[in-house]
Amino acid sequence: MKRAYDVVIVGSGVAGIAAANTLAGHGLEILVIDENPHAGGQILRQNCRVTDGFWEFDPRLGRSGRTVSIRKIVQSLRPIQRPKGITCVHQARVLGIFSDLQLLVHVPDTLYPGGSGSGRVLEIDAGYLLLATGARERCLPFKGWTLPGVMSLGAAQILMKSSGILPARKTLIAGTSPLQTVLALEILKNKGNVTAILDENHLTKKLGLLPLLKHHGSLAGEGAMQMLRLLIRQVRFRQGVRVTEARGKNGLSAVVTAGLDRKGNTVPGTFQTYPARALAVGHGFTANIELPVQAGCALDYDADRGGWVVRVDDALETSVAEVYAAGEITGIAGAGKSFVEGKLAAVSILEKLGEKTGPDVCVPELVRMQKQQMGYASFLNQLCQVPSSAYEAIDDEVLICRCEEISMGEIRKQISQGFVTGGSLKKATRCGMGRCQGRICQPLLFDILQALTGQTPEQIGSPSFRAPVKNVPLESFLHP
Repeated sequence: MKRAYDVVIVGSGVAGIAAANTLAGHGLEILVIDENPHAGGQILRQNCRVTDGFWEFDPRLGRSGRTVSIRKIVQSLRPIQRPKGITCVHQARVLGIFSDLQLLVHVPDTLYPGGSGSGRVLEIDAGYLLLATGARERCLPFKGWTLPGVMSLGAAQILMKSSGILPARKTLIAGTSPLQTVLALEILKNKGNVTAILDENHLTKKLGLLPLLKHHGSLAGEGAMQMLRLLIRQVRFRQGVRVTEARGKNGLSAVVTAGLDRKGNTVPGTFQTYPARALAVGHGFTANIELPVQAGCALDYDADRGGWVVRVDDALETSVAEVYAAGEITGIAGAGKSFVEGKLAAVSILEKLGEKTGPDVCVPELVRMQKQQMGYASFLNQLCQVPSSAYEAIDDEVLICRCEEISMGEIRKQISQGFVTGGSLKKATRCGMGRCQGRICQPLLFDILQALTGQTPEQIGSPSFRAPVKNVPLESFLHP
């Protein structure tokens, strides 16, 4: 590795790969950093299991005037010899971003034979920085959600894609996320069984959101085909149902559900118990904004874009000069938007450098598709929204912060004593100060504060993060 690069891309998912492809061939030194063993992010995780080569998307993708769907992205991906000037470092973590675009990066020992096993921390200078850090899942806590066998939808995907392991012989799937049907099909493909899909949304809500998909016929068609394939396989669907409890001693053994009314409140007398060894549950996504926030980038709150997202201009430049953002951190909208924004951010950087883009890049078409994708963002995020009453109904004994073992009862107590902003509640309870640094509980705290206090997002305050944003061994700082 060098100590300085013309462009540093953090994240090698769809947006990161699209940006690197666009920047390649212009004589630039480009560094791509990702904390996963392989490129591809969650969507392309299984397709990008190489370490010596690189990947590109078919140049025709995004030029047809049609929606860029996940299926098209996966089908157009192809391995290539790594372009000259591109360096990829995987299993590496950016710990902080400081003035003059200096990055603190933890890299694995594989780059330095004879290492101690703790890795080492390097300082990297970037001429331009593109943040494409993606998103993670959010979940609604319930009694027993910390039991072994209870996991997020994405965690179940990772088990199969990365390790070839089924969550269980039979898996129960629940929540509000569109990943429910995707995961169910992947389980069936891997010779597993799906006990049932429990969707918190009623059919009337889904039908009410269909106008938001007027420019996304292919996405709607893909969703309909997924449902049809599952029905053919006789997978049970229940709508308007929420998980209220997971039971078991040393692991999950049963799941209790309740029916919901049209406002999302549980209906007395509708409880049902399912035997289960694995429960995969998810309630949408939240952007990975830790690094942009630590770098000083301004945020906006927009529920239709998934909550707190990074503020960017038309060129996808953040409020910090020479720092760009692309993909889910500017608004949760899926792989199509990530692909488009990765290319657009790269084009903006090339324009700043006085470089011309290739003939396969049609900027007006990319801009049109980016705006079109935001319609899908509204559909996706409204579909995943959880009503305030669900947070109000969380039992006092339910853990919210797993790392520091802070319960809902303790949070209610501190809120009643006047700790009603994100920062003050964090200090009063230590929520978000544990090993995961708030990756699980920080979005939950925000939603709980909104539900229990009725405050606006601005009154609660945007999240704050300090370096290092990820935990690393102290020994890794001691290398010269």
